[in-house]
Amino acid sequence: MASFRDLSIRNKLNLSLMSITSIAVLVACFAFYGFTVNHYRKAYTNDIMGLANVISFNCQAALTFDIPEDAEKTLQALANRPSIIGATIYDADHNLFASYGNTSALLTNDNDHHIIPAEHTETEHHTFEGHHIASGPAGTLIVHQDIFIDNQKIGCITLLDDMQSIKTFRNIALATLAVIFVFIVAFTYIVSVRLRDIISKPISDLAEVSQKISEKQDYSLRAVKHGNDEVGHLVDTFNKMLQQISERSEELKNSEQRFRALVNQAVDSFFLHDMEGKIIDVNQRACDTLGYTREELLTMTIEEIDLSADNLKYKEKYWARMHAEAPVSIEGTFIRRDGTTIPVEIREGLMSLGQKKVFLALVRDMTERIESENEKHRLENQLQQAQKMESIGTLAAGIAHDFNNILSPIYGYVELAQMKIEKNTEIANYLNEVNNAAHRAGDLVKQILTFSRQDTEKFSPVEVHVIIKEAMKLLRATIPTTIEIRQNIDPKCGYALANPTQIHQVLMNLCTNAYHAMREKGGILSVSLTPLTINPHDLIHNIDLRPGPYMMLDVTDTGLGMDKQILERIFEPYFTTKSQGEGTGMGLSVVHGIIKSHGGNITVYSEPGKGTTVHVYLPVIEKGKTEETEVQEGPVPTGTDRILLVDDEQSVIKVEKELLENLGYTVEGFLFPLEALESFREHPDAYDLVITDMTMPKMTGDKFTRAILAIRPDIPVIMCTGFSELIDKEDALKIGIRKFVTKPIIMSSFARTLREVLDKTDDVNHEG
Repeated sequence: MASFRDLSIRNKLNLSLMSITSIAVLVACFAFYGFTVNHYRKAYTNDIMGLANVISFNCQAALTFDIPEDAEKTLQALANRPSIIGATIYDADHNLFASYGNTSALLTNDNDHHIIPAEHTETEHHTFEGHHIASGPAGTLIVHQDIFIDNQKIGCITLLDDMQSIKTFRNIALATLAVIFVFIVAFTYIVSVRLRDIISKPISDLAEVSQKISEKQDYSLRAVKHGNDEVGHLVDTFNKMLQQISERSEELKNSEQRFRALVNQAVDSFFLHDMEGKIIDVNQRACDTLGYTREELLTMTIEEIDLSADNLKYKEKYWARMHAEAPVSIEGTFIRRDGTTIPVEIREGLMSLGQKKVFLALVRDMTERIESENEKHRLENQLQQAQKMESIGTLAAGIAHDFNNILSPIYGYVELAQMKIEKNTEIANYLNEVNNAAHRAGDLVKQILTFSRQDTEKFSPVEVHVIIKEAMKLLRATIPTTIEIRQNIDPKCGYALANPTQIHQVLMNLCTNAYHAMREKGGILSVSLTPLTINPHDLIHNIDLRPGPYMMLDVTDTGLGMDKQILERIFEPYFTTKSQGEGTGMGLSVVHGIIKSHGGNITVYSEPGKGTTVHVYLPVIEKGKTEETEVQEGPVPTGTDRILLVDDEQSVIKVEKELLENLGYTVEGFLFPLEALESFREHPDAYDLVITDMTMPKMTGDKFTRAILAIRPDIPVIMCTGFSELIDKEDALKIGIRKFVTKPIIMSSFARTLREVLDKTDDVNHEG
């Protein structure tokens, strides 16, 4: 037997409508029947109770005066009520007083004519408005009522009704409802048949069109619309869906063509192969990469082109665990048709092609990536080298600061010793040598500071020959003695608009390259600086310069030299002929950039085995001749002024105090600036001059100076520092410092500086 869900829409609609209607009508009929019968029965019962009231009232006198005959006459009136089967009247002692009709159902014992009151019987009963109502035998109704006079019970009356009227009414009601039910069900059936045709016909037509489309795959067919109801909207939606499917089908065809074109033009090679490795499809990129035609590749297997796939371990490791949700990335080596190999990265995953499982592999040539990574490693190494050089520069500045603090007591004690011994003695000669060595150490510190300066963007008129001389001193200390250094520096080359640090960097770089070319066998390093004038008619090859005055810096070595191929690349960034770890390849490219930024040019001449010469051309600018400051000779000036001395180095405090006291000054020294400030605050007029260091604990020299000048603005202050990146001469003068002196301190020049500051202060005070 077919289930409801398997029925057609027509039968489902018909059955549903009939079932729902039948159930609804049955429920309505039963409800109506129950309501009507109950209402009729209630009215009938009320009528019987009213009759009992009338008889009770008429029998009150008969019971009062004990006249049964009157009661009998009253009960005989019930003959007009055929439904009353029997009636009884009892006195107050429950003795039968009068009766009518068949009273057998109302008596408990015919012999003694006693009755058990209705409220005492086991028969189902209920009380309503003073009456006791109970069901009698064979569907009868018993109504019992007590008779009272002046609230005193004098008896009771009981009526027995056959309820035939109620039974008749019930049968009529059932017959009427049955007719109504049959009529409504028949009408419902007719309506359901009509609705079934109206609703199911468009659906049947829609199903028929769907079947045709499914069989023929013809999406141009359309369903016929019968109305604007829900089915009509369904037909519209269905037809719209067919239109979209038709458009999507066309788009899919176009997309497939575009996909094929994209696959053929993709950067990566595309391979489709089965579980056995047989190639099913490839793109044009794969053909171009491997050198095979598409037809040739379709006859080959993956093992023939992938060297790493030609073993069982490869298949066990990768192919066995591949699935569509998790493609696998592997690296391999492909072999071209010509026998050369290329490193590749393979992105391979499992997919379904109909009922067949196949592998889709995207293969990317890793040659450029590997080269890029190698280049990245080279750049990282060069960056590390550059950072290392920057760190060395920072370290050099710190070393210079500490070294100057060490040199200060050496200078001081040598000068103290020279002041206490006679000249031209053996000890005096020893002290002179110590003094000369200290000066050389001081010059070395200056070179270190020049190396560590960060003002690479400042251009100013500079005398290049001075920078070169300083650089040569540093070179001599770093280049081994197997290399002879020769120099020819013309001091009359004039000025160049340049950055001193960058010029220093250029020379150091060129000389370092020359040293590397000669370090194995030694040789001669020649450095010269000469003036040069380029005229419009001069023919100087490989020099792109405007006519005018120049200075030419030549750096020549007698090393290995270079061939033409190397010469053509020496200014390329990262190009180097040095071994791994010995050079970054940035040297000459940086030199070239510096010289170009200065408006000059650089050329290189070299031959294998004959050494190398580098020519650097820098334009000369017009500027007045400088007057070289001559060291003042004569006695060291003295004084009796009071000096407050602050320095965080105990050795510096000690030597400076002794030197100044030997010159006649009164000196009070402090290691901590806060203590010196407190002393000055208590006695600001006790000092004529303040000498302070820059780098000190808890308070730097510039802050200490501001605090001192806030207390006494006229006090002269001299700042002495080994080296500091926090302040320079210009910044010091702006905050009110009279002189900015760098360590190590040479007492002869420092004594003149003291006298200059103190005398100038005295002149200002006298004028004031």
